[in-house]
Amino acid sequence: MKFGILTGGGDSPGMNAFVRAVVRTALNTEPQTSVWGVYDGWKGLAENNYRKLNKLSVAGLSSTGGTVLGTMRFPELAHNSEIQERIATDLHNHGFDYIFICGGNGSLKASAVIESILRERNRRTRIMFAPGSIDNDVCNVYGSSLGFYSAIDKSLEMLEWIRDTASSHRRVYLIRSMGRQSSYLAAFAGIVTGAEHVIRPNEEVDYEEMTEMIAGRNRDTRIIISEAFPQSLNEVKLELELRFRARGIKSEIRTVDMSYFQRGGKAAVTDILRASWLGYRMVRDAFEEVSSGFYTAFYTGHSPKPLPLDFAANADVTNHDDIPEYLLDFMSALR
Repeated sequence: MKFGILTGGGDSPGMNAFVRAVVRTALNTEPQTSVWGVYDGWKGLAENNYRKLNKLSVAGLSSTGGTVLGTMRFPELAHNSEIQERIATDLHNHGFDYIFICGGNGSLKASAVIESILRERNRRTRIMFAPGSIDNDVCNVYGSSLGFYSAIDKSLEMLEWIRDTASSHRRVYLIRSMGRQSSYLAAFAGIVTGAEHVIRPNEEVDYEEMTEMIAGRNRDTRIIISEAFPQSLNEVKLELELRFRARGIKSEIRTVDMSYFQRGGKAAVTDILRASWLGYRMVRDAFEEVSSGFYTAFYTGHSPKPLPLDFAANADVTNHDDIPEYLLDFMSALR
């Protein structure tokens, strides 16, 4: 068999563990299999930028952040049917039996489109997909994305550093978190570090209530603000400063954007294990000639039936941006 591996969209910790697992499982199970890395994501796939991989190619990758294969934004793919058709044809003509993809929502939608072309044209290639996103916004009703828990780990470390300074100087810190339209990363970062408040993307903020909460604090206050919240850090700061002056609150307000620090660095153990498990499952299913599908797992060893790609890509039924009500109740109880 001939396999390809692609990492698409934003990089996330765990992608390298996924690449390693696919290569090692394939070559250890069927040594005659050829495994090719697609370099620079979907752009590389459109340009046939492949390189053959062996077991030494992926040595030492399990915990490393980013993606050794690279990933580049390629927005033309979403709406250019000519590129989509060419990719499907090239995959077939180059003899790929399976291509294993780890990426975000854009990559999932592209995979569903390419897979439908492959099936309509009766082409040989099949696509297996694993979610890779620190935002946990890829089919999250059915599992969490690779990289999500790594980003929470990084968030915890940074938020604890900020707490030390905030407490020393009796400051209020407004901290921007990644997450795109999803509440998950900011919310879970707030839970693990005990932040005083998390502003979600579509939240109607009661600044009077927030000011009252801050006034009752003894030393430090950390407020995490989701990436998609429409007001900037400085705009939130101004809202609070107006109310501080009216009430005679002397606390200084500082702003910090921790966004890109959340994405980089070593992968968390749970992401390494789940990425490795998904890569292993997908290769084993490929050798059984299982059809295309979306693979996810809440934990290592979890083996739910793969979802059809077109179903997984339908965010209206497989994904929610805001976290469920029961988790909001959980967060509120911990304040």
